[in-house]
This record gives sequence, C-alpha cells and structure tokens, in this order.
Amino acid sequence: MSYSILVSNYNSGPAIELCIESVRHYTKDNPPDRFIVCNDLSRHGTDETYLRNCQDKGWIELYENESGKLMTHGGVLNRLLNEICDTDYAAVIDCDIQILAPGWAAQGLAMLADDVLGICDYRHEAVSDQGWCTGFYRAWFMFLNMKAYRDGMQVNWRFSYEDAGKWPYNQMFGYLSAVPKSKNFNPNLACNDPGSQLWVKVRYFNPKGYRMFDVPRSLFSKFRHYGHTCVLQDIPDEQMDGPTRASRDLKLAMIKAELKRLRCQA
Repeated sequence: MSYSILVSNYNSGPAIELCIESVRHYTKDNPPDRFIVCNDLSRHGTDETYLRNCQDKGWIELYENESGKLMTHGGVLNRLLNEICDTDYAAVIDCDIQILAPGWAAQGLAMLADDVLGICDYRHEAVSDQGWCTGFYRAWFMFLNMKAYRDGMQVNWRFSYEDAGKWPYNQMFGYLSAVPKSKNFNPNLACNDPGSQLWVKVRYFNPKGYRMFDVPRSLFSKFRHYGHTCVLQDIPDEQMDGPTRASRDLKLAMIKAELKRLRCQA
C-alpha cells in the first residue's frame, strides 16, 4: 500500500511550518511514500524560502505555481489530486492543520476499504446571500482511496456556480424553502465550494456505490485546524476591523507558540 500526504499552501506564514514539522514529528510510525506540498502565489512572498529549504533537505516534494495567476484552493487540489498524486491512497490536509499525536495517518488509512472512497466531514446544503449553497466535503482534513477516486469519481475542485434549476441541483434545496433569504438572494444560483463536486458525485453520479465516512471522534483528537489563516493574512492590515485583526493575531500567536514547543521537542 502506497500513500501520499498532500498539502495545499497559500500565504500561510508560520502555519505551513507548523503543518510540515508536526506531520514529520507525528508520522514516524507510518511515513508516507510521498509528502507533497503545492504552493500557490503567496501574496507576501514569505512561504517560498521555507518550502524550498524543506525540499532541499528532502522533507517534501514542492510544486510551485509558475503561471503568474492565482490557482485558488480548488485549483491547487486539482493539481495535487488529478495530476500529481500517483499513490494508492492520500491524506489531504490544509496548510493550517497541526498534527497532534502519532497514529493519525494509520488510523485514517485503515478505514479505506475497497468500497470506501474517503474519510471526510461534510456540510449540508445551506442558504447564502447570493443563492443556494451545495453541500460539500470539508477537504481541509481528508483521506482518499485514490484507486476508487480514479475509478470514475474524479472531480473538479474549483469553486463554481451552477444552474439551480437543473438536475441534480433542483433536488437539493426544497427543505430550505422556508429559510429567510436576503434581498440579493438568487433562487436560480447554486454555489459550489471546493469539495461540492465530490459531494454531488457521491450522491448522484456514483453507480458503484462508493461510500464516504465521517472523521471519527478518536481521530479528531489527533489534529487541530486553525482555519482561515491564509485569508486573514491576505487582508491588508489597514482594511481589517478590530475583531478580525484580533482573531488573526490570536491564531498567529497560538501557531507560533506551538511551533516553538514542537521544535524544542525535536
């Protein structure tokens, strides 16, 4: 059995350092065949030096966006999952995931039976200011059976807008009809986040019946997701309101403290 750890990175600063070094520290029991990071166009230009040093030390394989145009999270996942990964299985994590305990990879991989496509939490359909929101898999922490994924389950991970009047979108949102809508709500619009296309495929275009399981509670204790660190770092300081700046500063302080603690254990 071969497996890869796949990390999408954009503008994350110390978060990607904590991600990589916590993976290395807590995956000694089951090291991956490939540890791959795909780096988008980081706005501050701070991530590249660290990632290239990691590649030089043999810690990771680094793929960089050389197009000059932002790939976005979905585009990076397309690159990792649809082009680069060639192993039997994959653990997909965001750049602001911190691994907290050994055994995390072995536990997730052990759940990937032949008829199991993946392990990932999901969010149900919802209502936004723009229109309907399709359900989606929360791909910031996910295990995929790549053999099943390549067996007719491959998808486009980019954000997209769909016609909510067309099948299967016209089957999804009826139970949300009574939810209050904003004045800008468009009932003809369905918004697909990264992870939505897989959610749709599993439910409506899955003739072999591949299954997806939620992340078990015992595995939740083995990682921490800081969330939106890339977005918070991408907003110019002068455009931030007080609560947003406080949230960013708190998360960065936590990440830096955890990184210092981890390096003291090395």
